[in-house]
Amino acid sequence: MVKDGARRWRDSRWFDVVVILSTIAAGTVVAGLLNDPGPNEHTTDGAYTYAFEPAPYPARIPGCDVVEPPSDPKRVNFATVGPGEYDNPKYPWFSGAKAAAMTQATVDALPDSVELVFASPRQSLQFEPITDVDPANFPQEEDADLFNGSTNARGSLVRDGHVGTLTVDVQAWNRPVLPCVTGALDRRDTRPDGTVLDTLDTWYEINGVRTLERTVDAYLPDGTRIVATANDADNTDPRAGSRHSGQIPLTLDELTAIATTPSLAVTAPVIPAVPLMPSCGAFTDWNGPELTRDKVTRLDQALEARWASMPGNNDLTLDRPIGSLRLTDAGKDNVCEVLTVTSATGAAGRLDIVVVSGQPASSRQDEYLNEIDPNRITTVSKEGSTLTRGFYPAHGSAYFSITRPSTQQIIISTTPIKGSTVPITLEQIEYLATATELDLS
Repeated sequence: MVKDGARRWRDSRWFDVVVILSTIAAGTVVAGLLNDPGPNEHTTDGAYTYAFEPAPYPARIPGCDVVEPPSDPKRVNFATVGPGEYDNPKYPWFSGAKAAAMTQATVDALPDSVELVFASPRQSLQFEPITDVDPANFPQEEDADLFNGSTNARGSLVRDGHVGTLTVDVQAWNRPVLPCVTGALDRRDTRPDGTVLDTLDTWYEINGVRTLERTVDAYLPDGTRIVATANDADNTDPRAGSRHSGQIPLTLDELTAIATTPSLAVTAPVIPAVPLMPSCGAFTDWNGPELTRDKVTRLDQALEARWASMPGNNDLTLDRPIGSLRLTDAGKDNVCEVLTVTSATGAAGRLDIVVVSGQPASSRQDEYLNEIDPNRITTVSKEGSTLTRGFYPAHGSAYFSITRPSTQQIIISTTPIKGSTVPITLEQIEYLATATELDLS
């Protein structure tokens, strides 16, 4: 398994593995990485063949007093389990609130002429939980600290009709600036404040398919290392695989502005931002009609209007607008959101809303759940919609779903927070879900 764009320098392999890990929400991952095989060499790793832009040595690199030769080819493999933590005491500089502030700062740093592709939060430059690999499970000859303690954000960008990918990696860095290695950078600049910027504009090939890539590697005076990388890979449709537009959506100057964004520094104060949305979604076979940004805007507006007219909502507050639906990582036919709803008395609950564009009225899973769950009742309305209600008094949660004849399904559920009583009732979530304006057909 190789990340799109294996780095060339000896001691920065951790960034490539970070990206691999951050693309997996849960489960076991075996991550692999290939270093630069040398000037214009090809190398084969299993079913893959790699080639890199020629990097002749000896070489002169502006800003470098000493230039080292390219490193020999090497592959690093290790495994990790689970999604990681936002509030890991081993890395006190990072938290969920810090990730939210960094996410907002990165989006705000994009040029006005660049559009962030409508995607799931994890594909919309949302910073992932910090990487923390147990050194005991790491190859002895490698330094786990080069991989640990980093957080990664990724998103697809569009500029002038061309799609590419931006990746930003951030880590607290207490090591010297890495040496200048042939092929790892085109030039090094040192600013008056001590910031060191390594820039690279290059290409690589996997099985003969070329990817264009440019990178800014920034070492900040406060002990932060930020790597901002943009390429011409279009990964907006996971079923279609990676395609290449031939145009990188960001210039080196624009990448430099992102890599030196003040709020990304590990010592920067946390700027208040909308909290990151927890993972959400529903089972889907990916066969439903695509939910575009325009369609989701219609759904958001319908939810906003329905919430405003919902009986008994006068003393309820939400931690984000109810019209905050986002695509899930499960495909483009379903969107979801997670909100915290709080009453004037302090009662709080989690409110999950999911919309699936194409779903059968019933499935084997539904039938099985109805058989084993006495609190779950399914009926069919006069117009042919399938309605499922569930209330669980033991822990105070509720569930309602409606699957319309158009096959569009809406699922809303509530769960108490920290032993509280959910301040929104089953009747209220049914009122939200049955809004006719939510039917896109």
